[in-house]
Amino acid sequence: MPNRPEQDTVQTPPRLAVMICEELPRPGENGPGSYNLTILRALAALGYHLHIVVTGLNVGGRASPAQIDCTLQFLHARRVGPWLVPTSLGAAARFIKKVLKAGPRKAGANGSKVAWIGRFLSDAETRAIAGKLPQGRIDAVFIDTIFRSAALQSVVAGTKALVAHDVFYQRSASFRANGFTPKPAVDAKLEGQKLQSFDAIIAINDRDHSELAELAPSSRVCTILPVVGDAGACTSAKSDARRDPHKMFYLGSRAYHNVDGIRWFLSHVWPLVQTHIPDASIEIVGGVCAEVPPGLNNVTLHGRVEQLDEIADRCSFAVNPVLMGSGIKIKMVEYFCLGLGCITTANGAAGFPEEGSLPYTVADGVEAFAQTIVAMMQTPAEPKALRDATQAYTRHFSHEAAVAKMHALLQQAQPH
Repeated sequence: MPNRPEQDTVQTPPRLAVMICEELPRPGENGPGSYNLTILRALAALGYHLHIVVTGLNVGGRASPAQIDCTLQFLHARRVGPWLVPTSLGAAARFIKKVLKAGPRKAGANGSKVAWIGRFLSDAETRAIAGKLPQGRIDAVFIDTIFRSAALQSVVAGTKALVAHDVFYQRSASFRANGFTPKPAVDAKLEGQKLQSFDAIIAINDRDHSELAELAPSSRVCTILPVVGDAGACTSAKSDARRDPHKMFYLGSRAYHNVDGIRWFLSHVWPLVQTHIPDASIEIVGGVCAEVPPGLNNVTLHGRVEQLDEIADRCSFAVNPVLMGSGIKIKMVEYFCLGLGCITTANGAAGFPEEGSLPYTVADGVEAFAQTIVAMMQTPAEPKALRDATQAYTRHFSHEAAVAKMHALLQQAQPH
């Protein structure tokens, strides 16, 4: 039988997704960075090649490695060996301030405070984005919050998706109710206008999903819950042998709602707890430590650490005394993935799935929060019940769930 000529095969080019975001997505730094990494990992699992453009000004210093295989561009810096060198006055000023280690923010319980909730791109930044994009077809672009929505002017893509993170007019209202002046000011009309340009909108929880769908009825809205660590993959509960029943855990960045919340807790709740349990202690981790005065009784400040387990495994439960903000509190997902239950406020619990046994309990107000902590410390079975609930609950926040939701969103989103 004669040999048949081989048929030419046409290689289908890999699909390409671009993310335009404020900072390099990294786990454990802050909520937005962790959530953007959830989105990127879901796209990678679906076979997309990734291209990230970082638009933020906090970019000077030693370059951090990307946590995912991607092409990486910075709007305000360029790579020189292992360093990121600022290329704009704004980025250089931020870097100098960082080197000089400026003191804590002037925030607290009294007086009016300004809280920067975002930064809209300038016209010059919007134009510059075009030069940071890959050549050829872009199948999908993912924009990090409404504050970078102007970047769509520089991108031609098959699908235009917003990673909403929050409903910002609600966040603004929450901050004002707690004595802060949010900047930029965002109301429902402005937010709705920004949303109209997107084919798809990714909500961080079902509550935000409803609000965003009402603001942008022509867009496809999908809820993708944040993924932290090995959520949903844990097969056995952690040992309780090392846990101190009178020790608790707190993790936070320098975001305004974290600083305000932990200061409220240490000023008002903590003294009441120590009145009943003198050896009560709290381990505080993250950038928020720069905003906490040193030398407080039985308060240990760790700063940023790479591995949280070593500290968390000594604690009986965690706290999230947040008084304002919206979206979903990713630190609580991190607590659950560490095997810790949590005491939080109604604000902290908002947006979390209320299915099955919950790994958190809610207490509002100084006395109620303090009393709940004391009860947890005096009755070890109560924090253990919360810890036991974490394993099943974290399946809501699994990588597999995020990939399935992303696949459905990209299949159904119709370009404008």
